[in-house]
Amino acid sequence: MRGVARAALVTFALGGMGCTGAAPMTPAPTAPATESQARGDRPAWLPAYTDAQRALLAPVDTPIQAPASRVYPDLHRFEYAGPARLDDLKRTLRFSTLIVTVIEKSPRLYALDDAAPELANLIAQYGPPPAAEPDPWQTAEVVPKNRTLTLAPVKLSDEAKASLATARAKRDAGDTKAAVEAFRAARGFARAAGIALELGEMLVAQKQTQEAREAFEDAVRIDPTLATAHLRLAELAEKRGDRDEARRRLAEAIAFWPASRRAMALADRLSNGLASSRHTRLPLFQVFFDVDNAGAIHVGSSGGDPARIYAGCRAVMRYEPEIRARIFEQPEDVPYHLTMMEELICLESAIGTYVAARMSKERAPADPAMDALLEVAHEEGLGGYVMTEILGRHRPERARVAPREVHEAMVRYVERTMLGAPLVADPAQGVYTAAR
Repeated sequence: MRGVARAALVTFALGGMGCTGAAPMTPAPTAPATESQARGDRPAWLPAYTDAQRALLAPVDTPIQAPASRVYPDLHRFEYAGPARLDDLKRTLRFSTLIVTVIEKSPRLYALDDAAPELANLIAQYGPPPAAEPDPWQTAEVVPKNRTLTLAPVKLSDEAKASLATARAKRDAGDTKAAVEAFRAARGFARAAGIALELGEMLVAQKQTQEAREAFEDAVRIDPTLATAHLRLAELAEKRGDRDEARRRLAEAIAFWPASRRAMALADRLSNGLASSRHTRLPLFQVFFDVDNAGAIHVGSSGGDPARIYAGCRAVMRYEPEIRARIFEQPEDVPYHLTMMEELICLESAIGTYVAARMSKERAPADPAMDALLEVAHEEGLGGYVMTEILGRHRPERARVAPREVHEAMVRYVERTMLGAPLVADPAQGVYTAAR
């Protein structure tokens, strides 16, 4: 009976999405899940929990009707979605109602607790920590079968490898002129952004900025998804005082690799430190969820009901395969994997909880951060936010090969929130800080 009720509620909740919400999902290249992933075994990339995190998994006294299995994302799979512009507040209310109902009626046991932001188990949620900067020796290639992008190793001929080795040896020995000639010879043998990037780096060190700029622009032409090349062009623009070009180039760099520490450092310089201080940014819900040894689902959050419903939604998406199958229109045995749609639905659930509290008889006080989130959701959708601040931070390789629509939404988000005027203002404090 519970399964029937949940299926009906899912249909009701999704009724308003359609083409005005999230666009049809574009699957990334997939690979079969490993046997251990299918069993939910602890992956090798997951570090041991701290004592405080383990305390969140303390057994509960309530009998468990249907023990949940531990689930971790199959990192071979990923799905994109459209911007999910919010033009109907009722949709957020349907989502929040859906999540509350599933948690209450599920045969699985949910234990909802408070958890400080620093206890968030982000690696368990999103996978191993990413590289700080992209690998220039991987390039974006089109998959003929579905016309999506994927990352593949750069192929170099023997002649290109030999020229590249010579160029590096000459560079390390301080023979700049010979190194430049060897790098250019290598470029003649292979159209590789990595070669142009190394040439540009060497020319910057030699203070040959115009030649370096040409090399970085060549790298962008070869592989437009290589964030490092965009970033180096942004840095050169900053040095010559062209802040408008620096911002444009930097927005591309961050959108292609949101995890870049060097890009965030430049963003801070261009925004007087606001980019990484979150003063211009939307709220990030830092949550914890996992399954204890008895099969209870523990969900921890802080920051009130919006954060609590977001955390509960993320747990439902992971541990309720029937709900996931219904929402994503897939068989129940498809392994759990990261999707933009999950984040969009869970953020809209948080918004719905906030809107309901504001509309209640008690009329909860306004939250500047949630108001800003609602404004962005209404004006342009949350797709850019989700891919830049959440999924792109943890899985930047997925940002690098995102569909054009998703990438453009990310660029707009970066330009508006990281490099533009603050979105969230607090008249008493000047600027609202999400951690306050």
